[in-house]
Amino acid sequence: MLECAAATKGDVGTAGVFHRERSIHFFPHFFRSDIFWRMYYLDGQFVAAEGAKISVLDLAILRGYAVFDYFRTYRGRPFHMEDHLQRLTYSAGQIGLPLPCPIEEIGAITKELILRDSRKDKGIKIALTGGVSPDQMLPSAPSLIVMTLDLPSYPAKFHTEGIRVTTTSLARTFPTCKTTNYIPSVVALQEALKQGAEDALYLNGKGEILEATTSNFFAITKDGTLRTCISDEVLIGITSEVLLRLAAPHFSIDLRPISVEDEVVEAFITASNKEIMPVAHIDGKAVGIGTRDLKTVFLQRLFKSYTSQDQWDTINISRYTPAEKKS
Repeated sequence: MLECAAATKGDVGTAGVFHRERSIHFFPHFFRSDIFWRMYYLDGQFVAAEGAKISVLDLAILRGYAVFDYFRTYRGRPFHMEDHLQRLTYSAGQIGLPLPCPIEEIGAITKELILRDSRKDKGIKIALTGGVSPDQMLPSAPSLIVMTLDLPSYPAKFHTEGIRVTTTSLARTFPTCKTTNYIPSVVALQEALKQGAEDALYLNGKGEILEATTSNFFAITKDGTLRTCISDEVLIGITSEVLLRLAAPHFSIDLRPISVEDEVVEAFITASNKEIMPVAHIDGKAVGIGTRDLKTVFLQRLFKSYTSQDQWDTINISRYTPAEKKS
């Protein structure tokens, strides 16, 4: 059996466990209502839902100290898994969380879990937690959790007519990393839903658009330039980086933050579980002049063609790529 053994954490008893059965995620009402985290790997064992438990003394619960990454499969093939593993390693390193085993072993475990899940298309989430800590503060026995999930089923109009978003001045902590601290996202998304929107965009201190709660944000300006923010204020998405490389032969590209005052004629968000999703309204104001977003449709088709390939080369995003792979 593939095994990534974490350090012994001690017996916390029946009361000292947290049972992972249900999930709250972006657009929670577009997920199935039953238990959809059906396959799990937890600290050396492949387990069913009833066995997927972590201690209530885990630093992920006590201190919010954990990182994760998420990707999906196409026709059973993991999409850019190596790039996601590189980002996971980077995120863990940035917060001082040691890996419980080499990243290559985590990759092998993830591939095995994918094979054990009968669904052809699924989401995969890999989480590294601080584990149980003797002083309830510093990590000593990190935990590895790998799970498969149902992909969300969004209304078709989200990918054709677009979604509505609001803006927020809340800020992510460690914005270049994928930590499990999503408090600003949860708060911003709750407020967006109250206003009849589906998502929210983070603004920086200058009032510029950075990213969405779980996605990267793109805009096409009046002169046809494709814009998205890549800076130390945002997480670089794997989907967004793939799209930038696909779009490079067809568009001028600007990687600066986007002002809400800029002449934006089309906008969209990108993420593993949303692919390319148009944005129709920002804070109640229509994006562009209401015509069909032809350039966004072009990019959607370009991306769909790319995902239809049999395999994809690792793109090695500079921020996340280990030094030895850069040389």
